[in-house]
Amino acid sequence: MLFDLLINFCILFTFAVLSYWHFQDTVRSNFPFLKAHPYIIGIMSGLAGFILMESSVDLSDTIMVDARHVVIVIAGILGGPIAPIISGLIIGLARIFMTDTVTIPGLLGGLNVSVLGIVIGLFSFKYPMTFKNAPRYFYYATAQTAVLIAILIHQTTTNYLHIVYFILYSAFSFFTVLFILIELNGHFKKFRHTELLAETDYLTGLYNNRKFEQLTHSYITDSTKPFSMISIDIDHFKKVNDLYGHPIGDEILKELGARLKSLVSSREGYVTRNGGEQFVVLLPNSPPAMGLDLGERIRSSIARSPFPVSDNQQEQVSITVSIGVSSYPDNGMTIQELYSAADTAMYEAKAIGRNRVFHYTNRKA
Repeated sequence: MLFDLLINFCILFTFAVLSYWHFQDTVRSNFPFLKAHPYIIGIMSGLAGFILMESSVDLSDTIMVDARHVVIVIAGILGGPIAPIISGLIIGLARIFMTDTVTIPGLLGGLNVSVLGIVIGLFSFKYPMTFKNAPRYFYYATAQTAVLIAILIHQTTTNYLHIVYFILYSAFSFFTVLFILIELNGHFKKFRHTELLAETDYLTGLYNNRKFEQLTHSYITDSTKPFSMISIDIDHFKKVNDLYGHPIGDEILKELGARLKSLVSSREGYVTRNGGEQFVVLLPNSPPAMGLDLGERIRSSIARSPFPVSDNQQEQVSITVSIGVSSYPDNGMTIQELYSAADTAMYEAKAIGRNRVFHYTNRKA
């Protein structure tokens, strides 16, 4: 019996880990049809429940011990309210019709697991299932199933000790799987944090040069549509550092990063800090005119809104920016060509008086 229960547990464990990997770690997995994930989880857990019943341990002619109710709770953690409802109905129907003839124990077992799935799903709509509150749903599912087993035992000569076996196996299965899922969740969060540190500028929180190259490369290789690159540089920033000190200069860089992020919505594009006082905005699906328009909005917003100084809240620093714009594919077909073109345009903006926006295409031959 112990060996059979171990096989049953391994099936549950495999389902939980494989489901978590694809459907919870969205950073690493590009599994399509995001809105269909709860339904897919529900179907997968339903099939897992069917396999669990096929590998169940028969305590008597009418009583089977397996982790079918545990898989419904796990489905709720991974797939939300819809998943346990679907899985409960699938497992319930499978339990009713898994024998040649419909029996009373099979009918009661099928109805029990169907009701479990529906109740857990309905409650999950109001109280979404998490790692923290999932044990409460498990306690309910185990208690209801234990009551059914007790009823079936009462009608036979089966030992009531079987209820204890069921509860112990259920608790071991659920809490072991829950522990592993919590550990996986923690490790994935740490991985993601490390990845964010590798692609984020420490001072402004914007994407760094590494992420800039990744984004630009993806635009070039994955899209046939034009896009624009905006290079932004603070005018006379060395004078600001000399006059107010580098800590104040860092504050201005942080504030400028925050303002750029508010001026460029996530639907429009991405803002990166490429070093020192130079920032870049990437605009997918944007022809030259759109790049110039956003560049002008950025320039005018920065010029008319002075930056406060933390040491003296009444004192403000007025800065301006020079902006250069290049566009793909007109001004380059590679990252280096586009960045060089935007940089050249930015220095052209400085040359004609600073506080200007200039497109590389408009330069004099």
